[in-house]
Amino acid sequence: MQAIARLHRLSHACHRRGVKGLSRLLDGVSRVAFGCSVPGRARIGQDVFFHHSGLGVVINGASVIEDGCEIGVHVVLGGRAPVVGAPHIERDVIIHAGARIIGPVRIGQGSVVAANAVVLQDMPANSLIAGVPATVRRSGIDNSAYRHDAPPQILGQAELAAEG
Repeated sequence: MQAIARLHRLSHACHRRGVKGLSRLLDGVSRVAFGCSVPGRARIGQDVFFHHSGLGVVINGASVIEDGCEIGVHVVLGGRAPVVGAPHIERDVIIHAGARIIGPVRIGQGSVVAANAVVLQDMPANSLIAGVPATVRRSGIDNSAYRHDAPPQILGQAELAAEG
């Protein structure tokens, strides 16, 4: 498990137990040590992977990130005043570098949010989401090819012949 995830779990446990001062102190440590803001109030599931130790990531304290998600660098999960609420990221969602998910929106399970997308509304499951403002570019995707630990694509015979 990554150090940022461990630090968040400790901060979240302190917050749940009412030791809010220690939780805030640990949040400050994550800002200084990792250059990110992942408050203990946020609910983050198991096996969430922060690329490059969460560099530049800012997460609203009311956000929910479910199990198996990937969060790229400089991602913002933030509020949208005067609207109350924060993003809810369902299981196995991949959010690439620089994406902004703003307000009380839900990103459906297995979706991929492209780099620098700005998401302002709910998005369905298994979708490729891109643009400013973000829209669904492709539905019914399998996000396994987009994961950080996906095996490299191997060119088939047709592609090799075309390149040669």
